[in-house]
Amino acid sequence: MEEDVKSLRDYLDILWRRKYWIVIPAFILMIGTVVFTYSLPESFKSQGLILIESQEIPQDLIRTTVTSYADQRIEVIKQRLLTTNRIMEVVEKHNLYLEQRKSSPITAPIVELFKSNVSVDIIQANVTDPASGRAKKASIAFTVSFMDQSPRKAQQVANELVTEFLNENARARTDRAQDTTQFLKLEGDRMQKEIQQTEKEIAEFRDQYSDSLPDMLEYNLNTVQNIQEEIASIQNQIMVQSDQMTTMGLQLSMIPKQLTGPTSNAAGQPSASMVALQQLRAEYRSMQSKYSANHPDLQRVKREIDALEAEIGVAASPREEVEMQLTSARSNLQTLKQRYAAEHPDVKAAAAEIDRLEQRLSDLPEETSDEATTANGSTNPVYIEVSAKIDATEREIGRLRQRQAELREKLAEYENRVYQTNQVQRAYQDLTRDRENKLAKYQELRAKQLEAELAQTLETENKGENFTLIEPPQVSNTAEKPNRKKLIAMGFVGSVGAGVGLAILVEMLFGGVRGYTQISRIVGKPPIVVIPIIQTDQQKRRKRRIIYSLIVLGIIFGLCAIALFHFFVMNLEVLWFKVLNKLSLL
Repeated sequence: MEEDVKSLRDYLDILWRRKYWIVIPAFILMIGTVVFTYSLPESFKSQGLILIESQEIPQDLIRTTVTSYADQRIEVIKQRLLTTNRIMEVVEKHNLYLEQRKSSPITAPIVELFKSNVSVDIIQANVTDPASGRAKKASIAFTVSFMDQSPRKAQQVANELVTEFLNENARARTDRAQDTTQFLKLEGDRMQKEIQQTEKEIAEFRDQYSDSLPDMLEYNLNTVQNIQEEIASIQNQIMVQSDQMTTMGLQLSMIPKQLTGPTSNAAGQPSASMVALQQLRAEYRSMQSKYSANHPDLQRVKREIDALEAEIGVAASPREEVEMQLTSARSNLQTLKQRYAAEHPDVKAAAAEIDRLEQRLSDLPEETSDEATTANGSTNPVYIEVSAKIDATEREIGRLRQRQAELREKLAEYENRVYQTNQVQRAYQDLTRDRENKLAKYQELRAKQLEAELAQTLETENKGENFTLIEPPQVSNTAEKPNRKKLIAMGFVGSVGAGVGLAILVEMLFGGVRGYTQISRIVGKPPIVVIPIIQTDQQKRRKRRIIYSLIVLGIIFGLCAIALFHFFVMNLEVLWFKVLNKLSLL
């Protein structure tokens, strides 16, 4: 079965046959469109133009603290103004939407209706970025508009919205600058308190470790060196004094206490026998520290002393003998202490010998008055002088040893200071580093605070970026909505389209069999003879007139459609440039 394919002539025949199905519905719809369009309520639009002005003073001199872009601030201000509370205040103030408020107490529909009538549009332009030198879009102005059925109310509400935008922008920028200044001031005060606390800790630390600070290290080292030198000097003095005392002890052991009988001459000086006896006694005491009591040499010297004493007639009492031995033992102990440590066996043996002699001396009975005078008193001035020197030397050695002990304690204290210096220095450096960091941060905050105060002054005096009203809202004489011309044009086009569609539908439902093609399709065979319609000359002329009329109407209709598109939809020049721009991108 062949497919029923209609040509353009077939469609034109259909439109001609069903012309009344096209004209009558289209005419009725056009009338209805006109009536409906003129029955719609009018809405008047009032619009104000606000210019976004840049900062008057160069930003290189004073940098503003408001870092948000103008688009962002405009959107933020819009959201603040279009809150439910503020919208209802404006609605009640200007007595808007009386019917809606009377019909329903719900505010949500009124708020949405108000928002739909408010429009904020940003105007952008192509500018050159001074930093990169590239072209970019920049916001230079924006419009604030409001629509209402009353042109006066539309102008009043638009004027209030424009005023709110200007005031809110100035207030927001001033508050932002003030908040920034207050924040930096509070941070600076807090950092100042932290610096004061750190300085207090440093002062307490210096008071606590004043002797071990890094500044005192050189002084402490010099003091340690001086003390060590003084200790060494005292040690040398002690050694010298000890040697002198040992020598004087030996001398004292050879000097008799008394100058009586054959032991002295007429001048009061010791005799030769007495000097020899003193030498033997000194030799005997020296050998006692080296040999045991049964040693032959020691026994020999003892016999010589006894013989000489018997010859001279001088014999030392047992107590005097022990005192002489004790004096010699003490001198020997002093000599050993100069050579060896206190734990040396010789030093311990000498100390034990002194203890033994002291015990022996305490066990001896007290002598008679004569004997006491002989033993304790002395009539020999040499003996008295040497004994006094020995006592003075002993006191000097004691004083030097006491001074040495004091210096050793002082040396330990200063060495401890030197030892603690590294630990104290590390803690002190941590504190000072913390103070320096906080001080640098404090100075930075104060510098930023000064900049913020300048920026606050800049915003207070409206020298920064601000919004300037260059065209206030006016009372409109023409309605913004509805656009009756556009609606009527669209209604006419739709009416014609509806008529054409209705004609085609009627043709599809009630159409007959016409033409050679349809008969061949139905019968299945082509007709033998086709007799065309025989038209008279008058019918031919009428048909040509109708065709010419349709062509003229089509041209007029096309021109009207183009004119309507040009005036109500888009300028043809703009459309032409857009088409060329698209073609250049291909």
